[in-house]
Amino acid sequence: MLKKFNQDKNMRRIQTFNAISERGLRRFPLESYEVGSEKTNAEAIMLRSHKLSVEELNTELKAVGRAGAGVNNVPVQECTKRGVVVFNSPGANANAVKELVLCGLLLSSRGIIPGINFASSRNNINDYGVLSRLMETEKKRFKGNEIAGKTLGVVGLGAIGSMVADMAIKLGMKVQGYDLSLIHISEPTRPERIGYAVFC
Repeated sequence: MLKKFNQDKNMRRIQTFNAISERGLRRFPLESYEVGSEKTNAEAIMLRSHKLSVEELNTELKAVGRAGAGVNNVPVQECTKRGVVVFNSPGANANAVKELVLCGLLLSSRGIIPGINFASSRNNINDYGVLSRLMETEKKRFKGNEIAGKTLGVVGLGAIGSMVADMAIKLGMKVQGYDLSLIHISEPTRPERIGYAVFC
């Protein structure tokens, strides 16, 4: 009984808001942490987009972790007054966002969605030969443009922007990047493969 009491006393409680990745939550061993949305008087809070209110800060709280780049949905000033540490995870989702940017580039340049819509609108044609000839005739309407050789402007060269710029360069695009933090950096120390542009 005493052993169980000591175990309970040493357990750390983490309250979650939003859906936090199971892979991330597995980093908290079950024998040491109680993690879940129903936990009250938690010593830590983990959230993504939930707008944390002052009323949700309890007296046991020691830390608030945001699974994302900013902390604009956390009452940082009030947390600071109470001695609660607030931290975020910039760059944690940078690769996922980079891949979505690539998806958007390809969808917008290659006529993929109009092609799918055209093919779907012909679902009443049951003869494969007729459908095949029709698609061969009409496919040029949806060829779009290759992105290689095109110029991509990237505003902000942080964790996400720098990955997007690097990806675009590897795909044969020209990249013009702008970042306030690079304004005062001398030309030789700027990223070599990214053209530097100041947009006024």
